[in-house]
Amino acid sequence: MNVQPTNKKVDSIFLRYNTPGSPGCALAVMKDSTIVYQQGYGLASIEHSAPITPATVFNIGSMAKQFTAFAIALLEAEGKLSLDDHIRTHLTDMHDFTPPITIRHLIHHTSGLRCNCPELLALAEWRDTDATTTQDVYWLLRNQRGLNFCPGDEYLYANSNYILLALICERVSGQPFAKFCQERIFNPLGMTRSVINDSFLKIIPGRASGYYDEGPGNWFKAPLTDSVIGPTNVYTTVQDLAKWDENFYTGRVGGLAIIKQMEHPGRLNDGTEIDYAFGLMVGEAHRYRGWQVVEHGGRQGGYGSWMMRFPQLHLSVVVLFNHFLWDMQDYAFKIADLFLEDRVEPEIQVEETAAPQEVAAVVKLSEEQLVKKVGTYFNAKRAASRQVTCTKGRLQFQGYDLVPLSESLFFFEVEPQTRVEFVPAEDGTITKVKTITSAGEYGYDRVETISPTPGELAQYAGRYYCPELDIYWTIVEADDHLVAKRRKYAASQLTLLFRDTFSDDWGPLMGYPTTYLVVFERDEHGKITGLRVSGTRVRHVGFIRQP
Repeated sequence: MNVQPTNKKVDSIFLRYNTPGSPGCALAVMKDSTIVYQQGYGLASIEHSAPITPATVFNIGSMAKQFTAFAIALLEAEGKLSLDDHIRTHLTDMHDFTPPITIRHLIHHTSGLRCNCPELLALAEWRDTDATTTQDVYWLLRNQRGLNFCPGDEYLYANSNYILLALICERVSGQPFAKFCQERIFNPLGMTRSVINDSFLKIIPGRASGYYDEGPGNWFKAPLTDSVIGPTNVYTTVQDLAKWDENFYTGRVGGLAIIKQMEHPGRLNDGTEIDYAFGLMVGEAHRYRGWQVVEHGGRQGGYGSWMMRFPQLHLSVVVLFNHFLWDMQDYAFKIADLFLEDRVEPEIQVEETAAPQEVAAVVKLSEEQLVKKVGTYFNAKRAASRQVTCTKGRLQFQGYDLVPLSESLFFFEVEPQTRVEFVPAEDGTITKVKTITSAGEYGYDRVETISPTPGELAQYAGRYYCPELDIYWTIVEADDHLVAKRRKYAASQLTLLFRDTFSDDWGPLMGYPTTYLVVFERDEHGKITGLRVSGTRVRHVGFIRQP
């Protein structure tokens, strides 16, 4: 392989970090047990004009999960635990859910546990700048009395799972999790710059500061007072991650049987295979140019990361950023493209569902046929509301354009493999919509939106208490909406969607688009007795109306 020309092409991908006073990125490309290219771009510290190098230490966010899963796999191989152990075998102070949650459920994010970050912490009024420890989030998880779903029924990514895995590792091994990983993983692999930050007061030599983007050329420091172990808070370098990556070929630490287990995907109760293995994403959904990819990324505070491995090619790419961004994976793929371009793709190609095949089968629908599908749809079990609109002759589902295959069946223009089916009643009225994905079908019933009167809004006003979060909300009526007042957070607006169901906009509180669904509950006499709050990864958190 002609490395030097490729290096120049790699450098061109990161030209944006040539700007003075900009944070940036460290990267490494590994091929056949060797780092064939490594580089740093931008500044590790804007305040001190310290440049990023391949030896700069970054927080890798959720990429940490693979180390936590590996620690559990080591303990299982030693016979100290079983993946089918109920979590209360090791965490006796957790609530006794029925059916029980197992370690295997935690590994594959199929436990049904509500997600602590950011949802539960946000609902419990933790600010970004508040110190957050493992004990803080464990208190929240111990307090939970409800699950998002029955263990094993669904896959829903939640940091809560890996917090409990780290705590199980501590109780089984008798060591602090950071020490266990240092002695059993980092030191044996020679990962000398790697550490688990179990105290935000810890000094980590060579650490890059994290930053947020405030517009062109403007940056501000991202506060990170989080020392939660398990799902995040591994600090490392691209050079150390190259050593970790090579262990997936040699099995030097743990052995090849554990390496194989690390890449084995989970299954749901109905036998459906998911694409989440042991802190790694695998399977048919993770192929690129015909090659199998094993990958994971992470975001935490002002850091972003992505690492992908092409096992058939013994080729890997890792990118670590010290500013928040959404498209870390895109950068990794752009780099991989340069090192894949001279390679022959596998003889056996995986057939992918592509848009061109669908476009040939699309139909033209009238404005009337489209408009009859417009409306609000609701799945009560998943506490999910979906909006269908029509703009300039195009139907949109949650703002994404749909392309018609027939009068009732559509696919997403940006994701052709996902279908949307509208289900009519006998009179032709649309009563339900289904999204059809590789992971299963999800149905939403059509609901009628209403415009509330002041008298109708007044009945919701009152004080509500959540024992699972130990927090109060005060609900007051406004002109055409409700307002939720809280102890630490600013008030938020609740907008009525349909009977007893409101949209709660937390965008101004969180700094990014965040909407909760608030559903008020009534007794048999129609009197409002409480409410339940649901978000992306929390469902049905209950508040009791106070006298």
